[in-house]
Amino acid sequence: MGPPLASTALLIATAILGCSGAPAELGFWLDPISFTSSATGPLTGDDLAVVDVIARAEIRDAFAAYAVHLSDRRNARYRVRVAQQLQDLRFAYDRGGPAGQSFAVRGFGGSGAVNFTLLASNAIGYAPAGMRRDAIIDAIGRGVGRAAVHEFAHQLLPTSPVDSNTAIDSYEYRYAGRPQQYWGTLRWSVARPWLDQRLRRAERNP
Repeated sequence: MGPPLASTALLIATAILGCSGAPAELGFWLDPISFTSSATGPLTGDDLAVVDVIARAEIRDAFAAYAVHLSDRRNARYRVRVAQQLQDLRFAYDRGGPAGQSFAVRGFGGSGAVNFTLLASNAIGYAPAGMRRDAIIDAIGRGVGRAAVHEFAHQLLPTSPVDSNTAIDSYEYRYAGRPQQYWGTLRWSVARPWLDQRLRRAERNP
């Protein structure tokens, strides 16, 4: 198994938890990133733009049932940045770092980050044999977006035990080191009822 998908420190404050009138804003952006591998060569600006588009699509799909607004605002109430790499300060020897980490205050919002180097390396490592370069770039985008979804879940539900050890095809699964993160289809599992309580349902056009 790979490192945990989230190493999350949660600061809990007293607040009313429930559906609010306005959509929850989810801020998401990529820091300056560089990456190269034998499977992809150096990633170009166009490659990273594709990663960004696909990651955003994954976030939108995950929260499609809920009234959320995805933006690139760095001061959004809930926000996840894509960092070059992360370090888990609990384990000085772990140079790969966690796949993601978040800090959240109940009722006030949260901030987090995901580890591009680790997620991109995993997408390549779990790629089926013979995959084309463009398919690998797409898989990197999926992995990044799904890791961000996991971190947003921690921020939106800071008092709930979101991490799952069993539902390997879910957003809540705690390890990024599995093929489903990049090449499969993910779904909500244990967090679904808590999200239903926390977020207003999206309005549907007739």
